Amino acid sequence: IKPTSPKKAFVTIKDHKDNFPHNIKCRLINPTKPEMGRVSKVILDRINTELRSQISVNQWRNTASVLDWFTGLHEKERLTFIVFDIVDFYPSITEPLLMKCLTWAKMHTRISGHEFDAVMYSRRSLLHDHEGNTWEKRDATNQFDVSMGAYDGAEVCELVGLYILQEMGKKIDVASAGLYRDNGLAVMRSSSGSHVDRTRKNLISVFQECGLKITVETNLKIVNFLDVTLNLGTESYQPYRKPNDTPVYINKSSNHPPTIMKNIPLAITRRISELSNQDAFNKAAPVYNNALASAGYNYKIEESAGKEKAKRTRKGRSRKVISYNPPYSMNVKTDIGARFLKLIDTHFPAGNKLHNIFNRSTVKISYSCMKNIKQIIKSHNSKVMKDATQPPQKKTCNCRQPENCPLRGNCLVDDVIYKATVASQDNAVAYIGLASGPFKMRYNNHTKSLRHDCYKKETELSKYVWGLKDENIDYTIRWDIIKKSNTHRRRTGTCNLCMEEKLAIIGLQEPKLNRRTELISTCRHGTTRSYRRRPPNRAKRK
Repeated sequence: IKPTSPKKAFVTIKDHKDNFPHNIKCRLINPTKPEMGRVSKVILDRINTELRSQISVNQWRNTASVLDWFTGLHEKERLTFIVFDIVDFYPSITEPLLMKCLTWAKMHTRISGHEFDAVMYSRRSLLHDHEGNTWEKRDATNQFDVSMGAYDGAEVCELVGLYILQEMGKKIDVASAGLYRDNGLAVMRSSSGSHVDRTRKNLISVFQECGLKITVETNLKIVNFLDVTLNLGTESYQPYRKPNDTPVYINKSSNHPPTIMKNIPLAITRRISELSNQDAFNKAAPVYNNALASAGYNYKIEESAGKEKAKRTRKGRSRKVISYNPPYSMNVKTDIGARFLKLIDTHFPAGNKLHNIFNRSTVKISYSCMKNIKQIIKSHNSKVMKDATQPPQKKTCNCRQPENCPLRGNCLVDDVIYKATVASQDNAVAYIGLASGPFKMRYNNHTKSLRHDCYKKETELSKYVWGLKDENIDYTIRWDIIKKSNTHRRRTGTCNLCMEEKLAIIGLQEPKLNRRTELISTCRHGTTRSYRRRPPNRAKRK
């Protein structure tokens, strides 16, 4: 697990809420995610899936599941809606509530002690402001928090939601109820006002027992839930848009790959068709047709086109695929994709020893989008600000004997591709490697495997050197930096450091120790309540 990298937190304003801007509400986004959350996400996803299959509750995961539930209701004209919303759901989940939910889940599925500890440890969260200060939650122990933006934040909310739905089934007298994250919807038979009010109070008490607050609306025939409007009186549903929300789409003349431009109208048609029934589609279509026309598309969405189901192809055996995503630009007339595939055919024909790795079945190409103006300006400003606040010159070597430095006084350089040349009596071979941190740390790992025979199989370099030692052959190793690059970028999903290493291995002319399987190896680097200021220089909790 990689150490957590601190990132600056920020807030988003909820300008769509009632009484804005007199009562401003905001959402705290904490990008500092504990990497252990990736493990917790997998654990919780398995737990939630098994719970949903064992207990009969309606936990919706998308709009389609809500529509299936609504369509399956009988005698809709005799029903009324109850809509409830959990106030500040994410930050309101406390450590005792999560432990209670996990303990309840143990009664229905297997949860080991290590999995329990992994989920709870992933809740440790800190905030980092723009001045580099560290903050922690005011009323929390062990920095406990379910932050928005965490890897497993949605899964934690789903687990708590399953527990709440199970408790609602015991204490609430309704025909049917369901929950999507912090939005809930229920239906009940039309009855007296006292019975409806008693149901509302019982619903509030269920959430209060969990330490949560909700807002409730009752006796409704029409509700706007997620992105769809449900009508019990007409037994219909149609797309819902917030007031003053005019759809805007990519202009047809913009610099985007043709596949994206072609599928935008089809995707809109399919989406509106899924969210509409009967005459609702014809009522909703004009707004989207006007938006498409203003974006330059000569296309009219029709209900029949949206309900055409694509033919399902039989799923075959999954294979490892190398993806090549060159940026698309209308200014480039050359067919980059065709040229690239021809190069694959030319340099890796059927008789080539690398043909099984590089062929049209294992190498796929698709175009990516160029940066827009906002991204270009943001990147430029970030670079300028970084240069303006450049830190003092870092130390480049910390060797006790500088004359013995492996890189001649530059051993602390980081994010580099290096070459180790092993020269013996008869020949010289090279080994290509990378260091995502300081080179000195990687160099120390190499020297460890070269000194101790218990680590001699760690790398191809150590295997070769120990072979020379076994034959009593003298050798020397020279270390050189080939190129400096940067590591994994989460926004783009690329890792220039790993790519440069593969290119260096391919382009090396002299005999090399690297195996060809290294060319297809995966990247190893891709890995709101009130807060109070964390005291500086606080002793670490043991």
